[in-house]
Amino acid sequence: MTVQQQIISWFYDQEFNRAWLDFDDHLIDAVQHTQDRSRSSAEEYASNNSDRLWNDLRQQIAEDSVRGLYPTFSEITAGVKRLFWNPGFFPSGISKGERHKRSRIRSRIHIIKMIRSLNPNQYEALSVLACKFSGSSNYCRTPDGGEFGIDFFAMIPSIGISHLFDGGGGPIRIVGQSKKHSNRVPRDRIQQFTSALNSVHQRSEDVSNIIPRWFLRQRGPIVGWFIAHNGLQSGARDFANRFGIIHSDSRDIAEILAMSRTWQPSDGVNAPVELIRREINEILSQ
Repeated sequence: MTVQQQIISWFYDQEFNRAWLDFDDHLIDAVQHTQDRSRSSAEEYASNNSDRLWNDLRQQIAEDSVRGLYPTFSEITAGVKRLFWNPGFFPSGISKGERHKRSRIRSRIHIIKMIRSLNPNQYEALSVLACKFSGSSNYCRTPDGGEFGIDFFAMIPSIGISHLFDGGGGPIRIVGQSKKHSNRVPRDRIQQFTSALNSVHQRSEDVSNIIPRWFLRQRGPIVGWFIAHNGLQSGARDFANRFGIIHSDSRDIAEILAMSRTWQPSDGVNAPVELIRREINEILSQ
């Protein structure tokens, strides 16, 4: 992770004590904590790099919007480096539903931190849990070893306005792989996953013993889902998009879990983390 990425990540990891933030003031704290600098050194670095890092944060906010993630920050104005921190920003007239969403993204901070602590097996179980929280009717993690790059199977209902796409033709059948890598996943890993996905389509002998019966009984479309902790390299993303493979990172998974109706904001900010850990343990014990 680059210095810039570390600093932007610091902003997303914080629970601030006020709704509006002065970027430059908090930037000094971010530099000091992420780069292990003295206060004076952090002030100098922040002063020299403020405009660039401000634009980096604004770009991240824009990317979040494109991805459909509920925004952590709202920009007050581009001319003044100030932000609203949405988990603590409840303007007059805000709806009850919107208030609940902002409480949920406060829990999202804790979910993301928890995800970082997971080992690879737990991360695979987390991927299965994301299927469950996405409405999956059937889901399972494949046995350890010899799974040909397939970590989980699931069925998720499809929704459409015609009889062909409203679930009548069968749910979407998910073939998934998850990678808890510290770096972005390269293209060759996606290519290998595509090969495994083709084996499922063809019901090849090398994967037939790991495909669940409930998966085979359905007739809905088969779709690949690649979950990578820190996302994909640009070439890997392009390859996945060309072959219609869904791809996501841990922030996407945290969004699914944070917005799930299996818990309520009134349960407390750490409630989803406790629930997720229990569910992961249950999946691993099956």
